[in-house]
Amino acid sequence: MLEALTTIREAIPELFPGAMGFDVEPDTLLNDIPEWDSMTSVNFKVFLEETFGVIIPDDLLEGGSTIGEVITFIGRAD
Repeated sequence: MLEALTTIREAIPELFPGAMGFDVEPDTLLNDIPEWDSMTSVNFKVFLEETFGVIIPDDLLEGGSTIGEVITFIGRAD
């Protein structure tokens, strides 16, 4: 889980330029990430799928999900 969290933390500023310096924790809601919207959620989904080699269900990336829930899904999909 720590490795996935680190990878996501490193990608956040590139995926969400307005989130530079934003602290991402497992309990961070996706909606709380600065600039989170439907377009950036698609970019985040593509990043996750390419980086972790998993298919991310669209409903997982609805704003009410947390980073931890995304990481848990990635871990189960391995």
